[in-house]
Amino acid sequence: MESQPIPDLTLLRRILFWDTKMETIDWQRHKKAVIKRVFERGNDIEKNEILRFYGSEAVDEVLQD
Repeated sequence: MESQPIPDLTLLRRILFWDTKMETIDWQRHKKAVIKRVFERGNDIEKNEILRFYGSEAVDEVLQD
């Protein structure tokens, strides 16, 4: 099984994902939830990492819903 790319977890505080283990997040399947949570509760460093990881087009699409 090929491992999926993940964001740089050193830039994301664990408290953002208090209700789950960050190591078990399916970053593609849960993209919308991850983007919404980071942009609601994250700091600029975390937002920038999510923008880098998913791309601005995907982030804009989720945030406009």
